[in-house]
This record gives sequence, C-alpha cells and structure tokens, in this order.
Amino acid sequence: MAESSKNRDTVKQDWYRLDNAALIYPSIQSDRITTMFRLSMTLKEQVDPKILQASLEEVINWFPFYRVRLKKGFFWYYLEHNPALPRIERDVRYPLGRLHPNMGTHYLFRVRYWQSRIAVEFCHVLTDGTGGMTFLKALVYNYLKRKGKDIGDPGDIPVGELPEEAAEDAYNRFYKNPLPLPDKGNKAFHIKGKLLRPGAIMITTGIIPMDAIIKVAKSYNVSLTAFLVAVYIDALQELQDSLVAQNFKKRPIALQVPVNMRSIYPSKTLRNFSLFVMPEIDPRLGKYSFEEILQIVKETLITETNEKAISKSLARNVGGQRNWIVRVIPLVFKKLLMPFLYTRMGENLCSGTLSNLGLIKLPEGMAKEVERIDFILGTNPINKTGCGVCGYHDKLVINFAGNIRDKSVERLFFTRLIKMGIPVKIEVNEQIKKNL
Repeated sequence: MAESSKNRDTVKQDWYRLDNAALIYPSIQSDRITTMFRLSMTLKEQVDPKILQASLEEVINWFPFYRVRLKKGFFWYYLEHNPALPRIERDVRYPLGRLHPNMGTHYLFRVRYWQSRIAVEFCHVLTDGTGGMTFLKALVYNYLKRKGKDIGDPGDIPVGELPEEAAEDAYNRFYKNPLPLPDKGNKAFHIKGKLLRPGAIMITTGIIPMDAIIKVAKSYNVSLTAFLVAVYIDALQELQDSLVAQNFKKRPIALQVPVNMRSIYPSKTLRNFSLFVMPEIDPRLGKYSFEEILQIVKETLITETNEKAISKSLARNVGGQRNWIVRVIPLVFKKLLMPFLYTRMGENLCSGTLSNLGLIKLPEGMAKEVERIDFILGTNPINKTGCGVCGYHDKLVINFAGNIRDKSVERLFFTRLIKMGIPVKIEVNEQIKKNL
C-alpha cells in the first residue's frame, strides 16, 4: 500500500483492506439487506445541483478512503481507488436502496438532493455514523462556501487532505489477546409483519423540542439515549404482550445500541469504529415496569461501555478475523458463511436497533444556513424496524425506518412520549411521495 509521494503524512493509497466491521457487509448485501444508512442536512435555501456537484468533486479528494470501489481478492474483499468522479443524483421516494450489484465499478456511497435537502447514503463497508457525518459536514460547508455564504471558520470540519490516522483500522490497532469472550446471547423477539417489496421503506419521523425531552430524561436521572432505549423496549414489550393471545411464545427483548469507540479509545479514524451493547429484558419472567426497564438500560449502558467490557467484543470480532483457519478460507466459501454468522450471531439476538448520533454541532456561520439534520438506518428482514436519532439546535429528530406497513412500534413509542407530556410532530415519507 504505497503512500503519496507528495505528502507522506496524508492518507492516499492505491488500495485499503476492509476494516474489521466492514468484512461481513459485502457478503450479506441484497435487495432486502442493503447495509446502508443515510445522513442529511436540510438547508434554508434550494440546493443548486451544479454547485453541489463541484463541491463533491473537490471534497471526495480529501477522503481518499471513500473514493474507492469494492474488489474481490482470493481471500477477502478489498477497496481500490476509483478513478471515476462520483455524481450527485436527485432524491427518490424510497431512500437507502441497495447499491448496484456490480459494486466493483461503483462508489459505496451516493449523494442525493431534493429541494433544500442534501443527503449522503453510505454503505457500512465504508464507515459508520461518525465518519459519515464528518463527510456530510465537509460537503455542505464546501457547498455553502461556493454559494458565497458568510459561514466563517470551519472549526473541526475538514477542508483539505486528512491525516493518515483517518483511514486506520482502529479495531485491529486496539485489539488485545487473549481475553474472555462476551456471552453468546439468546434468540430475541422479532416484529411480525409482511415485508414490503424489496427497496420500499416506510419512514416515520418524530420531531421533538430538545428541552422537553431532556427535562423528562433528567427527571428519571438517566441519559437521553438510555431514556429512548427504555421507551423503545417498553413499546416492544407491549407489542409482544398483544401477540400472546395468538399462542405466541414470549422471547427476550434486546436492543442493539451502537457505541462510538472513539469515545473510549484515542482514535480519529473516519472508517468504521463502533460496537454494540444490548440492554435486554426477559418478559418470560413477568411484565417489567418502565422504571425497571430504565434501571436495566441505565446499568447496561454504564457497565458495558467502558474499555474493559467493550474489549471483550473487540477481542471476539478481531480474533475471528485473525484466526488462521478463517484467513485461509477462500472468499467464495466465506461468502456462504457470512450470512449465517450475520443472522445467528447478530440479528437473531436483538429485537431492533437504536442509534443516537447525539447533538450535532456546526460552526456558528454554517449553522445559520442549516435548518435540520436527519439520520436514518437501513432495514433488514429479521428485525424489520430500526431507529436513528440525532439532535440539532433545539430539536431532536427520531427516524424509524421499517420494511413493513404496520406502524405499531412507532405508534407505541411516540404515544408513550406524548403521554409523558413531550410534544411530538409526526411526519411520514408516504406524505411526500407526490413531490418526488
């Protein structure tokens, strides 16, 4: 992997190994499991597509580890420099669709626009929410600057070539061996419902005053993330209870909650660097009160997100990649194994995902031009619904994305918030279909 001869402190390379989290995604991607997530900023003015295209062509060169295409090796996939320039495209009714099956000639992200919105949809092969948000900030900052807006200093937003550490595989850097492995977990409750056609996605958005929901979370003495996870689990508990009359066998309810590992380890990587913790209740033992759920979630998020606890998951994931037997298995056979591992050791063990990117901060000049920020997760046929959360200014935006028409979980979730005195404005993507 040769460094740029002009600047050996920057990250330019001809090819990159997939980071540890990315290894599984190329083998499981399908029309049903797109492995995508979406970040968007809604501006206060209509987007000029010509200026946006020019910004993309400049900014992609600052992120050479995103200017890549997926290639097959004999043992693993890898990322190779893509000489073609990425092209922006108009937004569509159903976002987060699968990237072109022939990914060997295409980018692993797409930039879309509609009216005043700029969106970037990333394949998880490239990065996680933190890396994706950094790219979106850089793109929009460059766009606004080209528009002649007085947006001031960029702060921590990249405006040029990034240092080499931005492209590191931080999982391998902080791997420790040997360590005890985490518990295997139990098969969890999954939402029922007929899947929509492949590519269709139902998005239900709740827009909430930040001060109102923070006030309620503080009244329970928990973080905002813990509060939202507890509300989600409680909603799933009620949904499962409603199925018992149909001779439905109760199962544990667990939520995947991504942890930004950069808050635990000193890494500035803009590739994947997150792991999951899974707060869980077992309704087979009886009905849990909301306060009981809150306590379980709070304790889990505290005890499972420190360096010692999270290192067990790190050891399992990276250790599996480094196992010499796994390494010598040809890719054609790994592709047969990966979907099984994804289901058996991943989606089967949880009832959904709630990912909170936290409060998104922008430089003061740029913030004046941005009305709203959204984060949306892709779907899969096992858990069917996932929740992406981010805050900006005085609003919290909660996006549920599902691949079934039934909105029971979303209804139960937002109804709980409203009953607690938290105002919620609801939007659904079906309402905007006539405009696209």
